[in-house]
Amino acid sequence: MGGSSKYLDIMIFRIRWLIILLPALLGAVPTRSAPLPPGISFAFIDVGQGDATLIRDGSGFDILVDGGNKSAGEELINYIQTAGVDDLEIVIATHADRDHIGGLIKLLETDEILVESVYYNGFPGDTLTWQEFAAAVTADGLLLIPLQFPQNHNWGEFEVQILNPPDSLIAPEQNEASVVLQIDYAQITVLLTADIDSGVEQLLPGRTPTLKADILKVAHHGSKYSSATTFLEQVQPSEAIISVGTNAYGHPAPETLARLSAIGTNTWRTDLLGTILLTSDGSSYEMLPKITYLPLLFQVFMHP
Repeated sequence: MGGSSKYLDIMIFRIRWLIILLPALLGAVPTRSAPLPPGISFAFIDVGQGDATLIRDGSGFDILVDGGNKSAGEELINYIQTAGVDDLEIVIATHADRDHIGGLIKLLETDEILVESVYYNGFPGDTLTWQEFAAAVTADGLLLIPLQFPQNHNWGEFEVQILNPPDSLIAPEQNEASVVLQIDYAQITVLLTADIDSGVEQLLPGRTPTLKADILKVAHHGSKYSSATTFLEQVQPSEAIISVGTNAYGHPAPETLARLSAIGTNTWRTDLLGTILLTSDGSSYEMLPKITYLPLLFQVFMHP
């Protein structure tokens, strides 16, 4: 009897995943080099346990936010090149943690992708990875430009508000000092929260006229110490992206997933779906996992 119950549970698991993936299978093009529709795009790149987001405005203005660990450098470069980008107007290191800046070192060292400017949170790190990153910036003939609240920028077709960190922090913990970007394109808003915790989340409503966003890049890979209920209720995201890979921290935390579900948010995870691509014409948006689907289906059905 126990064996039959376990078999039934496995089949239910597989059917649920097939239902989740079927719309993407029917409507998605599984190659990352396909031309983008008019408008803007955000690619939440699968770099394992880390963050990397490629933002494009459709007219040639390209922004990269973070780059994952050093081990993800080649994959990061390959993705950017396959997307047809050979010139990044802006690279942003949200904070000095290695799973955000490590891959940027190899990017800065390659001659195949031009980097025009590099921004950071204004608070240098004290690790070897940070030293290598800062040296790579210098070797490229660039300066590290502080990106802090209350700056506002018009980058390409994007209006960008910097909601964190303030410049008044004294020797802050790096996650606390993460750069938070609220990015508006016409009627669509995307909120990138790097690795902030719930304490910083509480401060954000006082730094912008409205904190609501259609799409939220979930803080700190889905840590239980971020994405508090009050914060999520203020932002009211329709979609949430968790950039995460194999890790020993329990990311994403069941508590965080439950809080996102409780407010009716669709959650997209790079560890399950690979790179997530958001495209928008400014009034509506579409999200697709940009992966090869047959291997994923095989994995789901063979390994529940």
